[in-house]
Amino acid sequence: MRATCWSDYLCPWCYLGQDRSHQLTDLGVEVTHLPYELHPEIPEVGRSIRADGRLAPTFHRVAIECGALGLPWRPPTRMPNTRRALETAEWVRTSHPTAAATLHAGIFEAHFGEGLAIDDPDLLDDLVGASGAPPASVRAAVDAGAARILVEASMAAARAAGVTSTPTWVLDGGFVVPGVLDRATMARWITKIAEHHPTTS
Repeated sequence: MRATCWSDYLCPWCYLGQDRSHQLTDLGVEVTHLPYELHPEIPEVGRSIRADGRLAPTFHRVAIECGALGLPWRPPTRMPNTRRALETAEWVRTSHPTAAATLHAGIFEAHFGEGLAIDDPDLLDDLVGASGAPPASVRAAVDAGAARILVEASMAAARAAGVTSTPTWVLDGGFVVPGVLDRATMARWITKIAEHHPTTS
C-alpha cells in the first residue's frame, strides 16, 4: 500500500505528523512526502509569533505530544515563508532521493526543535549537505527556478486529491486521512483500509 503525505515546514502538526508517517511505514505503507505551501501570503521576511497569540493553544498541545514521543520541541517565535525550503526539499526528493528523508526531517527539526530560520539559504545549504545531497547544485537549481514547477505540480495534485489542510495523507484508492489522528486510531484506519484493498498492499 502507498500513501502520499502533503505537509509544510511551518505547520506544527506536520512536525508531529512525522511520527504518524513512521507509524504508517511500520504498518507496511510506503509513504511519499510532497510539499504543500500552506501560507504563501507570508512575506519573505516572515512574521513574528506572539507567545500568547492565537497559536499558543496549538503549540501547547503539540508540545505535550512531542514530549510523549521524545521529539525535541521549541515553540517558534517567527513564522517563515517556506517556499524556498519546500522547493529545496522537493528538488532533493526528485534529484537525490536517497537524501530526501534526512533533509525532510532536518528542516522540521531545525524549525521546531532548534528555532532556526529555515528560510535562510545558507542554513538550507547546511541541511542539504548534512543529508548527503550536493548543496551547491541544489541551491543553483532553486535559485534558477527549476524547483518551482515541482512545488506547483505538487499543489495541483493536492487540489485534485481534495487536500485542503496539512498534514494530509492520501492512500491508494483515494482514502484521505486528514490531520494527526492518535496512534491507535491511525493504526485502526490503516488496518481496515488494507483489509478492504488487499491488491494495493
